[in-house]
Amino acid sequence: MIPTRTWATAAVVALLACGDKAPKPPSTAQALPHLPLPPDPTLVSKDGGANVLRITVRSPAKVAEVEAFYRQVFSGPGWKLVKQSTDRSGAIILLAEQKGPPLWVRIRSTPDSTATLVDLTGAVVDSVPPPPPPAS
Repeated sequence: MIPTRTWATAAVVALLACGDKAPKPPSTAQALPHLPLPPDPTLVSKDGGANVLRITVRSPAKVAEVEAFYRQVFSGPGWKLVKQSTDRSGAIILLAEQKGPPLWVRIRSTPDSTATLVDLTGAVVDSVPPPPPPAS
């Protein structure tokens, strides 16, 4: 009986700690100030958390075309392609840096392979003040 009470108490405390509302995501201007969109995008969804915003768009272009578009954007002025990989599902993941927040791009085919879905994720990075100079 005591383990059940302990478990129930822990569950109630955890629920109370979560609060009533989920953290509000940052605005698009904060998390994704320079948002390169693929050809002919259609908004699918927009969600996020306390410091993160993800926008998913659908493009009628093929995956290879969308990947080439982002590689061209990220090779241009103001951008630096930091990392590229492929996840287990075959989606292409790109991480780019710019003046401002980083941008994660996940490119994948729609289930029916007629279009491409692109997740664009930005994060608001809190600026940390530099440490004070050492005392002499």
